[in-house]
Amino acid sequence: FRHQGRSPLYGFDCVGLLLYVAEQQGGKVFDRLDYKKIPRPQAISRQAEAAGFNPLPLSHRQPGDAVIIRIGRHLEHAAILTDRGIIHACETYGRVVEHGLDKGWSSRIVAAYAFPGLSGGNPVGKEIIQKG
Repeated sequence: FRHQGRSPLYGFDCVGLLLYVAEQQGGKVFDRLDYKKIPRPQAISRQAEAAGFNPLPLSHRQPGDAVIIRIGRHLEHAAILTDRGIIHACETYGRVVEHGLDKGWSSRIVAAYAFPGLSGGNPVGKEIIQKG
């Protein structure tokens, strides 16, 4: 894990992981590195849209899509939804991890996005997950 990290060699933060996956799939994304370690409310959601991620209704999210999870009152965290849970850059573990998504965590998902250039039901995201 590395705050504002964008590289598998040096580490990712949650935003960097999503941008890296998008770029690996040929997506052209806008990136900014001027956010704080604890960003302002909705900063990650706004950055996802600015980066070209396409908003989806929460009811249409599926494995391979990016999700924004609310932690606490305002803090947001970005992850990739899988068929078993989420993949995310986790500061607690110091690396990218996959873990289950129980009802408590699932209820914290506040936004869903298709990766740039894709319209949801992200087959490319699924492919990455299966390779991982």
